[in-house]
Amino acid sequence: MVTRRNMIAGGAALAASATLAAPAIAQKAHRWRIQTLWQAGTVNQQAFERFCENVKAMTDGRLQITALASGAAVGQQETLDAVSRGLLDGHHPATVYWTGRNPAFGVIGDLNGAYDNPYQAQDYFENYGGLDLLKEIYKPFKIYPIGVAWWGMESIPVSRPVRGPEDLKGLKMRLPQGMSADIFAKFGVVAVNLPGTEVFSGLDRGVIEAADWGTLGMNAEIGLHEKAKWALFPGFHSMPVGDVSVNQDRWDALTPDLKAILTVGVRDFCRDMIQSVARQDAATAVALAEKKVELIAWTPEGRRKFRTTAEEVWQQYAQKNELCKKAVDGQVAYLKSRGLIG
Repeated sequence: MVTRRNMIAGGAALAASATLAAPAIAQKAHRWRIQTLWQAGTVNQQAFERFCENVKAMTDGRLQITALASGAAVGQQETLDAVSRGLLDGHHPATVYWTGRNPAFGVIGDLNGAYDNPYQAQDYFENYGGLDLLKEIYKPFKIYPIGVAWWGMESIPVSRPVRGPEDLKGLKMRLPQGMSADIFAKFGVVAVNLPGTEVFSGLDRGVIEAADWGTLGMNAEIGLHEKAKWALFPGFHSMPVGDVSVNQDRWDALTPDLKAILTVGVRDFCRDMIQSVARQDAATAVALAEKKVELIAWTPEGRRKFRTTAEEVWQQYAQKNELCKKAVDGQVAYLKSRGLIG
């Protein structure tokens, strides 16, 4: 028989049970800090912040990610060590940042001249082994790459018209050391290694005539086209990867459903950033045309010539170690399957 005393006792037991369960549920919430390579307020950082908001909504708050802008916790070139040691839960860097740790990061992070658009590269990573290889490269650092994203093909601002590969000879161009510099050197480009903070002043003083920096919108955002009245656009030379990776222990602590949500979430972040930057580039192209900045699109023949020369350099990088060879061979096989190279 249900009596008033039984009901009171049962209600008290239920309340006690709920009180005890609440802290246990709260403890299951994961709170991460992930530092990106982007400055606060940029199109790219805003896309990453949307990714974090989406993850929180899709997990009903069980995984909450704070998006830290570049330099917020550690230096831009220090996130690998910070994530490896657990000081940061994750990072979203340019994969090529870690070329000094293993040259394979550079080969898989930006195989210069390889792709026509980011969707081709995304296909290679998601369906032809690219992401699995990146996991292998990151493994010694105890870091797990959830996925990768792109901000699009980079444009080259120039202070004199460069209408094809034949016009590159003697061009003084800001280029970081590595594959890009090696490829452009074959066309007679004079590489100048300037930090990013000096690109604008370098163009202003004539120290450089061109710069390997970012997309059309990113270049205009920092004022490069106030000095460079031409732009090689659409780009053809560089389309860097930005991975989204976390400390291996943090990843292992997640339930299968949270891992699945993150995997799909990073793919959507990739789509979002590609489209956001493309919109920025389109608007920038219109604005630059009004300022009499000429956008130069190389012919298909010119682009093929650049890619053919780049292939020679890819094979040189393939000799650096076994992971570099895997990165070159896998991408070359993909490019051949798509008719992008012979």
